[in-house]
Amino acid sequence: MPPGFTIFFFLVFGLLAMAAGTLAGVLASYFLRLPIRGVWKDAVLGLLGFLVFYVATILVPRLTSLLILNLIDPVSPGLLVAALCPIVRQVLRFRNARSNRTANSRV
Repeated sequence: MPPGFTIFFFLVFGLLAMAAGTLAGVLASYFLRLPIRGVWKDAVLGLLGFLVFYVATILVPRLTSLLILNLIDPVSPGLLVAALCPIVRQVLRFRNARSNRTANSRV
């Protein structure tokens, strides 16, 4: 595969991962009734989650063989991980907000 073609697909998949992270973060904050903050953080978390998973499929042969045996392209689970990272961030924000509310109500 030519290097320009590879770079183009990495850029496209990176943008898709950022979009998936942003959308997942906004939806998670909406469903958890949190104010929508840090949308760019969700996008960066989505990109990092995708890149870490994609690099892990290259470096961990057992994970690569598992995906190949099940005929799964590593991009699809990578995008899933890209969406899960911002959701985890929003759940942690929710947990901190709830603990601050209960701590303030006890005083």
